Order: sequence, then C-alpha cells, then structure tokens
Amino acid sequence: MAGLLSGADIRWHHASLTVSAIDPAVRFFGDVFGFEIDFLERGMADDIAKLTGKPGLVCDFVQMRSASFAMVLEFIAFRSEVDAIPEGDSVPWRPGAGHVCFHVPDFDVAVAIVVENGARILGEPISFPGGRSIYAQAPGGAFFELEYFPGAEG
Repeated sequence: MAGLLSGADIRWHHASLTVSAIDPAVRFFGDVFGFEIDFLERGMADDIAKLTGKPGLVCDFVQMRSASFAMVLEFIAFRSEVDAIPEGDSVPWRPGAGHVCFHVPDFDVAVAIVVENGARILGEPISFPGGRSIYAQAPGGAFFELEYFPGAEG
C-alpha cells in the first residue's frame, strides 16, 4: 500500500534518541558500532525552542554515520533555562521511548562487547525460532537491541 508521502522522493534520514548527555553516547556508539560524528552542535537554543514549542529549551545534538549502516544516528541531550528536565527513563516500554536495533553476527560476543563498554542489559536474552534478541541501555541513556538471525543479511 502506498502512503500519502511515499515514493521515490521520500527518504528515511535519521533515527534520533534522547539521552542525558551526548558525549557518553558518542563514545559508546563510536567504539562499539563504528559511528563517527558527522555534525555536532552544542547549546542550540532558539531553534530547538521554536521546533518544540518549549521556551527556554536548549539542547546539544549530534548526528553520526557509519560505513556499516545506511542510517544516520542522532542523539539529543535537552536542558532548560526555565524548567527542570525530567530524569531519564530507565525502561523502553513507556510511550515515546524508542530504540534502535543492530543485527549482529555473533550474539554472545556482541553482548559481551556492549557490556564491557558500559551498556546495561535490561533483562535476559530471548530465543525464538531462528534467532535471539536482547535489550540494553547505552551510557547516556539510549536504548538499543541486539538481534541475531543465523544466515540473515543486515
């Protein structure tokens, strides 16, 4: 089914995750998945306040790319000159929370690597016909998933 805005001129540009601080997220996703900074802006105030409709809101944000992935990965850390920013969510199942998922060639090795680099595993790995999966939280607060499907491409 074609959507109203689907077609050759529409492209997915980025996935964005809110974090408590961008530097830990940049280090983690750079060290573990090979993302590199493409664009970084600290202290964006007027534009983010206009974009969100929230006066006094300020953010740091970064867009990262990796030769291994077609997507742009973006992290935003918000703060406010007016209001307190809510504490980061510790669970990915509340409305508005999100995650990105990486298919990995060796599940157990990938889990060990993300933990060694500071990720927090949220629960237990699950097995399902043809694969395994686990949720984790990276330094800075972004949620992500690792999945493994033997013989799967991407």
